[in-house]
Amino acid sequence: MARFDVTFLLVPRFSMIALYGAMEPLRVANRFANGAFSWRFISADGKPVTASNGIPVSVSGGLADVGRPAMAMVCASYEHEAGVGRPLLSAIRKLARATVLLAGLDTGPFVLAEAGVLDGYRATCHWESLPGFRESYPAVQVREALFERDRDRMTCAGGAAAIDMMLAWIADLMGRELSVLVADQLVHFRSREQEGQVRASARTRFGTGDARLLAIISAMEQQIEEPLSAAQLASIAHLSVRQMERLFRDELGTRPMGFYRALRLERAEHLLSYSHLPVRDVSLAAGFSTLAEFSRAFRSRSGLSPSQFRKGRSGVPDPLAKSPQSLAN
Repeated sequence: MARFDVTFLLVPRFSMIALYGAMEPLRVANRFANGAFSWRFISADGKPVTASNGIPVSVSGGLADVGRPAMAMVCASYEHEAGVGRPLLSAIRKLARATVLLAGLDTGPFVLAEAGVLDGYRATCHWESLPGFRESYPAVQVREALFERDRDRMTCAGGAAAIDMMLAWIADLMGRELSVLVADQLVHFRSREQEGQVRASARTRFGTGDARLLAIISAMEQQIEEPLSAAQLASIAHLSVRQMERLFRDELGTRPMGFYRALRLERAEHLLSYSHLPVRDVSLAAGFSTLAEFSRAFRSRSGLSPSQFRKGRSGVPDPLAKSPQSLAN
């Protein structure tokens, strides 16, 4: 039986859950496939790498030891830029020339795109960084998905989606029966409705089952750059503006246009964190007509100017960030 070697390229502050999600399906598959998979960890300098949860992980070598595996997977998350230098990008390009299957977890696709090996390929990444990814790398065909497999590239949204990606790869290599067996052992399955879902639904995030409210929120999330008016939003649910305001107050304890502005500012935070767009362009992408209006609204939300936020966050999402309804009050 053929053996498949996987090299995990660990970037400082990588996501531990995404790494384990990618590795554990291989471990379980080995129980039923006569040890068909092997794996090892590599870092840019050959030294241990600390994950985003503060746990250090030992590695077996540096970039000179990568060789030619069946798959090389870039594992990254917060502040990936700090751990990416010319040697790593050169190593990735060398693997691409050797037609090695290249994969990226969470913000790992940013590293692959920076190396230029995703140009012309379909790719995805974590939903929070997706707008910045799309803006930063226009030559990449960015999709919102759990994972994407396009020829000799695989990219993943991170977290538990890494399991889905590896199950699909195992199915390609060794058949669906083994993939299903591995999924069963991991107690990992998704309903048909969840297969393409990259984040919790609005119903779950905002704790409401009102179909009218969910329709309005969906329209808001789809119309960030060119915001809809209150009358347009209300008409989506066949309500008057006053009825819509009452619905938001009763269900979410907030006002609809304040809720909408919070969604737009959340998008701005993601773009400031995960793209190199000028602040003025970020303001337009978040639906603000002037930079001054955007700056005032952003400072009111975060206590910082957009430039200060970008300098301080550098790709790190705020774990204490409030929900849109709480910010809109």
